[in-house]
Amino acid sequence: RSAPREAGPNVWLQSSRGSLLHTVALTTVALCAAKAGRQVGQSRRPKVQRLSIKGEAPSSGLAAPAYPGMEDPEKLMKFARDLCDFYRSSSQARLPLGDTERLLEDAVRLFSQEATLVDIEVPTGDHVNVVGDVHGQLFDFLSIFEANGWPSEENRFLFNGDFVDRGSYSVEIMLILLAFKLALPKHFFLSRGNHEEETMNHNYGFTGEVLAKYDVELKIFVAFQRVFMCLPLAHVVNHDVFVTHGGLPRISKNLSLDTIAAVDRIKVSTDDPRQPRQPQEEDIIYNDLMWSDPFEGDGLRVSQRGGSARQFGADITEQFLAKNDLSFMIRSHEVKDEGYEWMHNKKCLTVFSAPGYCDSCNNRGAVVRLHAEEDEGRLRPEIRPFDTAEKPEDYVYAMSYASSTYQLWNEALRKAGIDR
Repeated sequence: RSAPREAGPNVWLQSSRGSLLHTVALTTVALCAAKAGRQVGQSRRPKVQRLSIKGEAPSSGLAAPAYPGMEDPEKLMKFARDLCDFYRSSSQARLPLGDTERLLEDAVRLFSQEATLVDIEVPTGDHVNVVGDVHGQLFDFLSIFEANGWPSEENRFLFNGDFVDRGSYSVEIMLILLAFKLALPKHFFLSRGNHEEETMNHNYGFTGEVLAKYDVELKIFVAFQRVFMCLPLAHVVNHDVFVTHGGLPRISKNLSLDTIAAVDRIKVSTDDPRQPRQPQEEDIIYNDLMWSDPFEGDGLRVSQRGGSARQFGADITEQFLAKNDLSFMIRSHEVKDEGYEWMHNKKCLTVFSAPGYCDSCNNRGAVVRLHAEEDEGRLRPEIRPFDTAEKPEDYVYAMSYASSTYQLWNEALRKAGIDR
């Protein structure tokens, strides 16, 4: 089956403005949740049972690891590894609410100190693994570490957005990623994707998943959104390779890395939707970094995704790379049959890391390992394809939580004492 295509933002940054964080705008978000419930209410997947968080061990008997805080990196690394084993043990495994809150709060503090555009330095002879969309597919996600090694100071990772939605283990993946980030802040990197955003979460399952797994606690969903708003938008590896989730902004002909770095990612994520305004340059840059796709041709054109999304041609890529003295770019955002695809005269590489996407496609996944060669100044990409992992008997299929979003959202509002 062909991969499902999601629509682009219908208006400028409609999908990025943090209406959840404005209590008075919660009704608007609830209407989005209602729409999501109608769209997927006839899903072919059975509804999943809501599981309350009380800190009990799952049926496997493996107890939840205790979050140790940020002070001891060794304890944090053990916690991250134990969290992988804990979540693998049972689809009912839940990190207790208190530990989850502390982990998310610490992640916000850490990411708030990072730049919008992060420079990654890979010493000569070392490498960094670039991972594309994983979309809540826990067992495929864990297989990436099994095949490429666990994160360490010598085995760097950059996850290039779309950690959540569609797959039904987005909470687990997000918490594992944040645990590794806190343990290895200078060697483990996360970049925001278009699905690390509130409205997308209402439409593609993450909202329903969070509320189902955390006893309709709205504060946990809000905490995840705060993390998302703080995530960097792009990375540059060794001043040589540009990495972002979607693609190049439509103004890339004269766009410098400094201009991208100057984007206030918090501001473009929290504008009050009740007070619309004309889009500014940083709005356009943000929108396109998250949403744009390449096409084989020159210039710009309206994306098939619709809305304000655009596609960029080979000349746009060439001009941007030349101006900023870069060799090539890596982006994600699109399913590829083999998990990757070169375009634009091998200047634009797409990597997608969710094989068997949505439990309905036949695609492979891939990881790109960038090597800092001893005898060259440029990075060498090594593409490492992989197939979908074996799933356990209690596996929860993709989009299983989406159909309950509207019901759970209303319950969460009532529990939080919010009058719609």
